[in-house]
Amino acid sequence: MFSLINKYIENYAIHKTRQQLLNLSDSQLQDVGISRDLLNQGNASWPWRENDMRHLSPQPARMNAKQINSAIRELSRMSDKDLRDIGIDRGSIRHSVMNGRSGPGRAA
Repeated sequence: MFSLINKYIENYAIHKTRQQLLNLSDSQLQDVGISRDLLNQGNASWPWRENDMRHLSPQPARMNAKQINSAIRELSRMSDKDLRDIGIDRGSIRHSVMNGRSGPGRAA
């Protein structure tokens, strides 16, 4: 019974995440490594990544000043809830852009 409830909760979370991701632009999806084609196929194609991202370094890519400022502006326009969903709080936007976000599987 517990595993059935756990599976339901997991499927619901995947469904809600997919709904949020569908609202992102193609460039935003590309930035986080999500394929719109796989996303459009539904929950069955979760985690919606064309490439296995586990082999990538947790270090952020080098960005120039214009890209850094653009990323900070884009994140600053997001709601607190949306920032929380991606694991960033408003006070750490600049740090997250400059150093990557910390969290499970990430460098602190």
